[in-house]
Amino acid sequence: MNILILDAYPKKSYRISKDVNGGYGIAHNYGTTLFSKLLRLYVKYSIDFPPLYVAQVCGELLNCGHNVTYCDTGKSIKELKSEKKYDLYIIASSIVCHETEIEYLKELKKENKLVLVIGPFATSNPENYIKAGGIVIKGEPEMFFHKSKKKISDFKKLPKIVQNFKSYELDELSFPGWKVIFKNYIPKVRFLGSGATININASRGCPYSCFYYCVYPLQQGRKLRFKSPKRLLDEMIYFNKTLNVSNFIFRDPVFSINREHTKEICKAIIKSKYRFRLAIETHLINIDENLAILLKKAGVKLIYVGVESQDDDVRKNSKRASEINSIQIQKINFLEKIGINVKAMYIIGMPTDSPSNFLKTINFAKKLNSSFAQFNVFTPYPGTPAYSEYKDIITKKKYNEFTQCQLVFKHKNFKDNDILKVLNYSYKSYYLRISWIKKYIRNKIRERIWTLIK
Repeated sequence: MNILILDAYPKKSYRISKDVNGGYGIAHNYGTTLFSKLLRLYVKYSIDFPPLYVAQVCGELLNCGHNVTYCDTGKSIKELKSEKKYDLYIIASSIVCHETEIEYLKELKKENKLVLVIGPFATSNPENYIKAGGIVIKGEPEMFFHKSKKKISDFKKLPKIVQNFKSYELDELSFPGWKVIFKNYIPKVRFLGSGATININASRGCPYSCFYYCVYPLQQGRKLRFKSPKRLLDEMIYFNKTLNVSNFIFRDPVFSINREHTKEICKAIIKSKYRFRLAIETHLINIDENLAILLKKAGVKLIYVGVESQDDDVRKNSKRASEINSIQIQKINFLEKIGINVKAMYIIGMPTDSPSNFLKTINFAKKLNSSFAQFNVFTPYPGTPAYSEYKDIITKKKYNEFTQCQLVFKHKNFKDNDILKVLNYSYKSYYLRISWIKKYIRNKIRERIWTLIK
């Protein structure tokens, strides 16, 4: 079959990513000040990659003998409708592009196209996609397409919702079909260095209590599943040889949640003699100095960690388990000292947060002085326990307004303008500091030296 995977995005001046935030996506519309506008442009042209589940589905379809094309809406709806060569259309779902996806879906259905919808958001919120004429494949879509020999007639017989909760071992799955995506564009994360960057994972699932507001478990579940170090390394080497990729960003919810597994991965990479540049997201609870040094030797250049708030009570009320502040400072300082950049992530407007309290969090962020800081707005997402609690006071009518850069519910301590002011102030006051600028320059010099000796 000839299959088109449609990854639809609205045209915006800021970066929209469907892969982050558990596959629901996020829109980096940082605010209205001049600095915020410059920052969002910088991020838009520095980071760009598609959802990993889309690459995984491409790989499975290729291995089943299908012809696969990836399109991130470089083509208009009119152009897509006029094309007759595709037997099947697959739309990648998200919350941040939801209305755009529905628009494409409706137009395709006017031409009687067969359309499947995949991804975490459609899994938890299938209703609008079904109303628009799509068939929703729930769960991890690569599990549905793995070794599938279905013909077009078989897809036409599918019910409106396919309860797809198979769970093959991660080692059994095909390599992601990055070569299909590379025909369309080259994914990048400039913070890791020049050259292509692709998404990868070593594990799936997350058992932590922050599933109260976090969407990762909605598709991946809370049970941990691991890819073997050998299989993972084979995948990395394959894409290094075939697509010249040396930059990998791990999309595991918590990369080092199993320390022994993480150590085995690091040792396998070190032993291979390949020099990769890696980014991971993890929890500071799962890192000590010995593991940090091993991560550095394996090629980890950037670590994302959630700090959320400096206030322990605010974190506890949001069911966020964290290290105490003094330990967070100690660990982040050590990571930066050995040459691993840290992006610390903070949440404005958690349930018991307030504007004055978050100013303390900003000061704490400055004290940490990590290489990068990200400030997002607390968002109760459809499908999470937090949404069930807040659904009667949700103020936004469109899903694409759930960007993590604006308030979507009636907060007892924040108003919409408060959030916007705090968001603008957070980025401006953090990045326009002499101490951060000096650190940024030092890091750039260090990265340049690393590139020269590579």
